[in-house]
Amino acid sequence: MNAKAKAKVLMAGPDLSLKGGIVSVVKGYLDAGIAERCDRFCYLGTVEGSNVPAKALSFVRSLWRFKAVVDDYDIVHLHTSKGGSLKRKTMLARVAVERGKKVIFHEHNGEFKRDFESGDQAFRDGVRSSFELADKVVVLSEEWRDYFAENVCPVEKIVVLHNGVAVPAKPCSPCSHQDVLFLGRLDVNKSPDVLLRASRGMLEAHPEAKLLFGGDGHPERYEALAQELGIAERCEFLGWVSGSEKERLFERAAVYCLPSKHEGMPMGVLEAMAHGIPAIATPVGGVPQIIQDGVNGFLIPVDGVDELSNVLAWVIGSPELRERAGRAAYECVSSCFNVADSVATLMNLYDGIIR
Repeated sequence: MNAKAKAKVLMAGPDLSLKGGIVSVVKGYLDAGIAERCDRFCYLGTVEGSNVPAKALSFVRSLWRFKAVVDDYDIVHLHTSKGGSLKRKTMLARVAVERGKKVIFHEHNGEFKRDFESGDQAFRDGVRSSFELADKVVVLSEEWRDYFAENVCPVEKIVVLHNGVAVPAKPCSPCSHQDVLFLGRLDVNKSPDVLLRASRGMLEAHPEAKLLFGGDGHPERYEALAQELGIAERCEFLGWVSGSEKERLFERAAVYCLPSKHEGMPMGVLEAMAHGIPAIATPVGGVPQIIQDGVNGFLIPVDGVDELSNVLAWVIGSPELRERAGRAAYECVSSCFNVADSVATLMNLYDGIIR
């Protein structure tokens, strides 16, 4: 496609001051030059704050702004996730459709299947009605395409767009370290408890190794579990990390671990692999599209404490294995999950949707 698309795109999602996967994705698009490649581009943050009243107030403000500017754009690209996100984006989509704009829903909710199937028939019908407003529905993996086609909307509407990340010019050296890195929200879904329970044998065998936890959520729960397991002195709970602090953690890591119960396409796994660090994760959501078990990373079952314990012992005990898998991880993300390619795919989608 030409270097610059003809599309005028109004993109909306969480405010870029917030934390989380969607913000990381959007910032990646912006850093990769998406705005410069469109004829006109604007990103509108739709929610700020962490509590319901703050979110509601900020959304009312953003809705008024959306109505004021939407006529200047051809395409409205809406990032949706769990909680009230789909309801808010549905309100924006209805306005866009009334104004004759093309609408893209970009679904990021790794727990979508659980949420959808736990609702009653009226809830599921409401979700389907929301996605009917969209001209295109972007999902993060082939697995999610198949699920949406069977349960939510026609397959002809669906576009698979893998998350992408910036790839450093030079990978890290996981063979030189022994620390295990976890980046993600400290909650039941991401399962840091599985990592803590699985690590005791590895930590005993490797006295220099530590567990590094970067993320918000409920760290106090997992600090208490680490105390209970007798490994608290080997764990560092660092809170939300970004920028140079995150880069320093990648430099320390021997392996990355994310034993989630549900996922879309986790940015943490991609970022770690882009730094040449092999990842251990569960085969949920789009993870099987990223990790080839035993080649560029390792797959374990959901809640697989024993399996994770075995993999950690194997990986931390073998610098050669980490070097080989880390090199394959770096090559995989460089060739298949580079954010520059994600932006190029979006340009093609925008171009096609306005023709």
